Amino acid sequence: MYNYDVEAFLKEGQEVYGLRGTIEKAVDEVCTNGVSKVVLTGVGGTIFELMSIKCIFDKYSTYDCILKNGAELLVEQPDWIDDHTVVITGSKSGDTPETVEACKYCKERGAKVIALVGTTDCPLAEYTDYPIVSPILGMTHTYFKFNLIALRMIYNHGEFDQYEKYADQCKNLYSAVVAIQEKFEPKAEEIAQKYSKAPYQMWIGSGIVWGEINMFTMCILEEMQWMRTRAATSADFFHGVLELVEKDVPVYLVKGVDVYRPLDERAERFLVQYADDLTVIDLQDYVLPGFDEEFAEILSPLAFNALTRGRLAYLFERETGHDLNIRRYYRQFKY
Repeated sequence: MYNYDVEAFLKEGQEVYGLRGTIEKAVDEVCTNGVSKVVLTGVGGTIFELMSIKCIFDKYSTYDCILKNGAELLVEQPDWIDDHTVVITGSKSGDTPETVEACKYCKERGAKVIALVGTTDCPLAEYTDYPIVSPILGMTHTYFKFNLIALRMIYNHGEFDQYEKYADQCKNLYSAVVAIQEKFEPKAEEIAQKYSKAPYQMWIGSGIVWGEINMFTMCILEEMQWMRTRAATSADFFHGVLELVEKDVPVYLVKGVDVYRPLDERAERFLVQYADDLTVIDLQDYVLPGFDEEFAEILSPLAFNALTRGRLAYLFERETGHDLNIRRYYRQFKY
């Protein structure tokens, strides 16, 4: 596969899986204090990743779970955050201003903070009670850690008895990711060659992968490739967005594996009739091997990320000649 060191990825996976005990110890400890609310916060890609974690809490738990953009939290300064609130967040750099300040505010109100950080020598770690430290970058690793934190909390709440089985099966996560990436590679090659120069593209999907669709379109295609995109949920598609389907506009439909799949199928029935350039990414075709079927929904955002950020983004980069690391504005100056 293009621009991919598989052996290095698998080795990194072993190291990251080694954090399981650290994560479980941190979650077990924070739960002994009694938890009334769980706050998922961050900005940019982190908040999009946490959208799937919110879905996990909503489906499997009775926890009061709130997803809140860090910048919005700072403006609102909610007074319901207290010493029975647990904050879950992360920052690749460890210095994202909104995330750091949001955690500072929450700690001042007595909340406990669990954060994914690359090092303890960063501003975010200063306001974190339980830093989950790893310098290894990559969203497969991030999803593994966020999923484990959430599911361990829910397990401790007496609501996810499958936790041990899920966590044990995650030993196979990284080889499973490589397997679906190898399967997707020919399709990714075709997409990149056909649509990398398109002036505009649409992405449609729903459910637990909706945050990840936002991640890919905004943080990867727009920020890193300067590609103009329009993302819409399968439910919203029929209320305005469908009028933008026309010749030479690539449309990507992501079919999920959760309860919202019928909405995706409804969009598909329309698109096969009226979209000339339709690409369907059916996540049922990319269920991670080595996991019980009951975990397919939980893992589907991770799987979609592995296909798109993990493969398609690099193939777009090759075709466009635009380095994924080049930005005009993001972190180029203060704003």
